[in-house]
Amino acid sequence: MLYKLFSSLKTSIFILSFMALVFLISTIFSQARDIEDYIETGGKHVFLVRALDFLDIYMSPLFIFIIIILLANLAVCLYYRLKTFLKIKRKSVDFEKLKTHPNVYTLENADIEAQLGKAGFKLKVNVQDDEFPKVKIFEKGLQYWWLSWFYHVGIILAIFGFFLTALFAVEKDVILYPGKPETISLYSKETEWNKFLKYTGIKIPEERQEDEYIFTLKEFKTEYYEGLKINYPEDKIGRLALGIGIKKIEPLKKGFSYMPKMWLTRLDIKKPDGRVLDAELRVNRPYRTGGLTLYQMGYEQKAEFYVTPARKKALLGPSNGANGEKLIIKTRVPFELEGIKGKFVTGSLKLGTLFKKDNTQEKITPRTTLYYIPEEKPSEREVLGELILGKSLEAKAVVFEFKDYKEASYLSYRKDPGVWLVRIACLFVFLGLFVRSLGSWYRVQCAVGNGTAYVLISTRGILADKNRIIRKLQK
Repeated sequence: MLYKLFSSLKTSIFILSFMALVFLISTIFSQARDIEDYIETGGKHVFLVRALDFLDIYMSPLFIFIIIILLANLAVCLYYRLKTFLKIKRKSVDFEKLKTHPNVYTLENADIEAQLGKAGFKLKVNVQDDEFPKVKIFEKGLQYWWLSWFYHVGIILAIFGFFLTALFAVEKDVILYPGKPETISLYSKETEWNKFLKYTGIKIPEERQEDEYIFTLKEFKTEYYEGLKINYPEDKIGRLALGIGIKKIEPLKKGFSYMPKMWLTRLDIKKPDGRVLDAELRVNRPYRTGGLTLYQMGYEQKAEFYVTPARKKALLGPSNGANGEKLIIKTRVPFELEGIKGKFVTGSLKLGTLFKKDNTQEKITPRTTLYYIPEEKPSEREVLGELILGKSLEAKAVVFEFKDYKEASYLSYRKDPGVWLVRIACLFVFLGLFVRSLGSWYRVQCAVGNGTAYVLISTRGILADKNRIIRKLQK
């Protein structure tokens, strides 16, 4: 009973429908979120969300149960198909049915067996018949039923790879400043497997020296395009008109925007065995070595300013700016100044190389935009001006002098033991689908009676062409 249930196509459809429902749930509820945060933000149906673990649906008992059922379904189907394929016996039609078949081709005075041999066909069945001419079966190409079995194996391997990833993957972040080596570890107590061991009372494995790598940043480089600077309307009505198409977007005639072209990181990676690798990575081009994968996520910037009240600055003169208050801030992080209501914040520092519209390049003088955040309207940003390295800007009765900066590379590193198995699985699946869809498989049933060859051709695959085979046989 269970065997028939799990080998049924209807069972597969029901399982895939439940999986689709789970995927839908994952788009409604934010994943990897704490249940307490969900409750504080007014989340509904808390009992159901907590019981079925909707905030981590892909590691929930519900999803794991569905995957196990899918694995059982695939395994039984695989076994059932394998038994069926091994028992398959090619059985040809009898001569009278072949002769009167609506799709049969007739060839006069043709040495059909020799012609099929030249075309790459192999004899598979030779039916003996004393009363009528014998019907033979020739085949060419990969048998499509084995390709179907092949990519079912790939799906099973992929599921095991996903389980390995879910249980053992480690992903963390690291920020690298020039000249400051950082030691990272590919070990984590927070993997799902370690959580399971802790839950069951089994001792968690200790961190090993073999898990440690040392990163040393050698270079972090940024490049920008010279893009259009758009004048977006500030009022709501103007933005509404822009949104519904009544008003057109118009670029400013003066100035330009910095459009990111590339972030590139070069670093030394000292492996646990002592070998040092010269690594390079950029956005969408990760670096891989062994079980470690590095991704370029972004950057972190710190700017050094001297801040002096405008009145005091007038008395000290331009050469004494260093007597002001020294501030080291992170870009894009609001900061306060004593005696001034509201906050200030800078945009990202623009550094590196600028690729201009006239195909020339220039080195960017480090600069950023300074904004003021009113105390009564914390969501607004008032542009105070541009801060350029070595120059000053007076705003809100304060003189800001941009003296120095530091820039770090922000990387994400990951250990994923399941990725190699998923790659093999994808190769199985896509090669199987590709060959079955675009390949060509032929079966020819033929017999010769009274000097006339009767040929019946069956095909599979987009590239299979009956007429091409007939033309070869006619030659």
